[in-house]
Amino acid sequence: MLVVLILMGLVAVLVVPALFPRHHDQSAINALLASAREVAARRGEVVYLHIDPTGEWRMEAGANPTQAPLASGRVQPFLTAAVTLMVSPLGSCGFDVRSAAAVGAEVLDPLTCEMRTP
Repeated sequence: MLVVLILMGLVAVLVVPALFPRHHDQSAINALLASAREVAARRGEVVYLHIDPTGEWRMEAGANPTQAPLASGRVQPFLTAAVTLMVSPLGSCGFDVRSAAAVGAEVLDPLTCEMRTP
């Protein structure tokens, strides 16, 4: 009986941390990327997020680029060149070819769609 309780305790110690969400960075850029993921999933299409070096950003739908932006705003500037981030409706994301070289020291996790410094 004691052995069973000890084993149950060990299993609980291993399983319980997986049940709680991990702490995510709540920076403005990561909040913006999370918003873009939600919009892409809700619309069921690729969403393009254009970020200028000044911090100005705009979110556009992939199906009709001539349409007005879905959203726009400003974040704290963090890059030296304009970049375009493509967000899949499946939740993954990545920089377009032109933007990939301009990213520099910033790192993008394509699965969680979060920016982090190495």
